[in-house]
Amino acid sequence: MTSNAFDHKMELWLEHQTAPWSRLLYGISHAYLARHLSGLGSNLRVLDAGGGNGLDAILLAQQGHRVTVLDSSAEMLAEAQRGAKVAGVAHQIEFCHAPLIDLPRLFPEQQFDAVLCHSVAHYVKDAVALLIALGAPLRERGLLSLISINRYSEAFRAAVMWQDLDAALGILDAETTHSALFDTSIELRTAGEFVEWLSSMGFRVLGQYGIRCVNDYIADNEIKSDPGFFAQLMRLEIELGSRFPYYLLARHFQIVAQKGNVPSQSLRDDP
Repeated sequence: MTSNAFDHKMELWLEHQTAPWSRLLYGISHAYLARHLSGLGSNLRVLDAGGGNGLDAILLAQQGHRVTVLDSSAEMLAEAQRGAKVAGVAHQIEFCHAPLIDLPRLFPEQQFDAVLCHSVAHYVKDAVALLIALGAPLRERGLLSLISINRYSEAFRAAVMWQDLDAALGILDAETTHSALFDTSIELRTAGEFVEWLSSMGFRVLGQYGIRCVNDYIADNEIKSDPGFFAQLMRLEIELGSRFPYYLLARHFQIVAQKGNVPSQSLRDDP
């Protein structure tokens, strides 16, 4: 992430976070993360790498964990500090203004029980370098939770949501797209690529999930604000996102992996 793209988008970002699809992303990802964090115990040390304005960090702090939020955007971190004070958890969160690639230098010891990198990797060109940086401060047997945009969802969104079949055909092999929110380029990758990279680095992949398997193909956005419909959608999404093959077409994928020289599970992108 570069601060140039994110420093001056706070108002748009805060508005975006209140949308049903953003609330789905946070709710679903924390449901999956909780499945794995519960096995590590309480009062964990967590690094939220690229944590932005701190929604993930604040929730984890409210659960009793000590969190360090690192981000390249000073404006995002300032908003995170304000949010932490309002939530009453500022004493449990540290804030660090730096690029993610500096993690090995900033934290030379393996000191975190879990590292989060949510909705950041698709803004980074060198994914392998990012994973190396994320793994450096993570303790052995610690957990890495990574969320990124799913390449497979691009063509389906164009065909189903936009009903633009020519566009869908044209982006089948696209490796990048554009973020209208931040006006910057997005790298399109698959969960399978990250599973392969993590496995080669000695991580054991514990879970592969999809986030928003159906939401991004429902054209009626207004109905998603209806509390009853939203609750049903959340329940369905959590179930679909943890089942093959439904997670393959989700808008985002989430991978939870454990650091250590143990074989990874055989998780597939393809049947």
